[in-house]
Amino acid sequence: MTPTMLLPLGLAALGAILVPLVLHLARRTEQRPTDFAALRWLRQKPRPRHRPKFDELPLLATRILLLALVAVFVARPALLNTQDATPVIAFAPGIDPATVARDAKARAIWLAPGLRPIDTPAPRGAVPIGSLIRQLDTQTAATAPLTIVVPATLDGADAERPRVSHRVRWHIVPGAVAASRPAPSPLRLALRTDTAHATGARYIRASAAALGLAIDVGDPARALPKPTTALIWLAGGPLPAAVTRWIEHGGTALVASDTVIEAGLTVPAWRGETGRPLVETRSQGKGHVARLLQPLDPIAMPALVEPTFPKALAELLAPAPPPTRVEASAYRPLPGGLPPASQSRDLRPWFALAIAAAWLVERWLATRAKRAIAP
Repeated sequence: MTPTMLLPLGLAALGAILVPLVLHLARRTEQRPTDFAALRWLRQKPRPRHRPKFDELPLLATRILLLALVAVFVARPALLNTQDATPVIAFAPGIDPATVARDAKARAIWLAPGLRPIDTPAPRGAVPIGSLIRQLDTQTAATAPLTIVVPATLDGADAERPRVSHRVRWHIVPGAVAASRPAPSPLRLALRTDTAHATGARYIRASAAALGLAIDVGDPARALPKPTTALIWLAGGPLPAAVTRWIEHGGTALVASDTVIEAGLTVPAWRGETGRPLVETRSQGKGHVARLLQPLDPIAMPALVEPTFPKALAELLAPAPPPTRVEASAYRPLPGGLPPASQSRDLRPWFALAIAAAWLVERWLATRAKRAIAP
């Protein structure tokens, strides 16, 4: 652990220590001279040169200490590198920890969301192993040895090998099987449209028929489907609060170009042949909302009459997952990742207690000094 100041400029307050020094130099114990008649006729001798003298040294020292503690408190004292340097061993789903020899002192966890301890139930299904490796790297102390135990075949890998800051011991268990990824559920569609969008709704129904999908059609007052069903909302005006809550709970919705939705950062999700965006999308809560940028009219949106429109619509509402299986030997983490953020322990609460104690001592000494000079 390394002591440091997170706001070193605050140490400039140490200059306030000069205040009690000046006050104690200027202050003198009150003395009343008394004239003696026998001394009136003596020649007055030159006064000796006075040296600086501080009265009430304990009080002065306490005040200096109090101001120094306040200055350090303002500078935000902390201890860096307070992370636990215990070795970490992470097991990917599909590995039986009992079959792998490990250090008894190591902290064993699952390479799964939450990075739970190994004594919790084993995770089921595939996990985003690439993202979890990066998360584990950033949450592990820089000085802690890191071991990752994986099966011969990984499931849940992304397109790029993870880069880490640790020197990872990549332990492959031969013959181990990766966790199986559940098959995606078939796409289900629900259409809610008003009379003003009846023409555009015909293209949606035709696309569903071309894909062989059943579609739940109704007006905006019809009950909303389950969040596992993609919703196409063709109605102008503000998006109803019920639909917004439905999206936030995990639903996916495509709304018309004249539907008013909450402002937020969006990204183009579908472009036409000319490169012009046709649909923009963004996350909202646990779900996603996509918004048409043009009316569902062949003149404004020529893609409606193209034979690829049904497939593009299906991929927009339920994008096909990319292949995620990869050989573990080809997915070994690369060096060059960002180092873990240094964790710090704030020492200001302790300095606050010291300041309070010094202030109480200073008040006691000041009161005693006043009583000493009182007539």
